[in-house]
Amino acid sequence: MRSVNSYTHIKEALQLAEQAVYQGQMNLNAANFQNAQMHLNMVQQQINEQKKEASGDKELKRMEEHLRHLREAQQAIQQNF
Repeated sequence: MRSVNSYTHIKEALQLAEQAVYQGQMNLNAANFQNAQMHLNMVQQQINEQKKEASGDKELKRMEEHLRHLREAQQAIQQNF
């Protein structure tokens, strides 16, 4: 089982992604949308790397679920372009 601190970098990246998505919701423009996409992709990559080492970890699954919700919000923004 992994310590909570081992996921700190993913949690921080997830927070940045969340901020980027919300910024995109507040101000619809291509730059904000692309910034959010970049952050979402970075978080996905970090989660994928951790899954190789710790598949089935509950904390990792929670972060992956959070990312899924952010991606859904990002898709809603894309539909408003």
